[in-house]
Amino acid sequence: MDINQWVDELFEIFDEDKDGVINRSEFVELIDCLLQDKGIRMCETIFKRFDTNHDNSISKSELKEMVIDLAL
Repeated sequence: MDINQWVDELFEIFDEDKDGVINRSEFVELIDCLLQDKGIRMCETIFKRFDTNHDNSISKSELKEMVIDLAL
């Protein structure tokens, strides 16, 4: 599976309201899944880092950057 397919699948799962972005509560669930036992306290720092346009949501391109930086 390539990175774009993985990001598409993550969006399908975690964009629960299907509005095309990952909001803060959806992001917490995503990070909990990706980082498992590393803790929710990291979420705020990570969210701020990858919400590059500061709109309080994570776009698909921002998620792609996060996956590249954190998961690969």
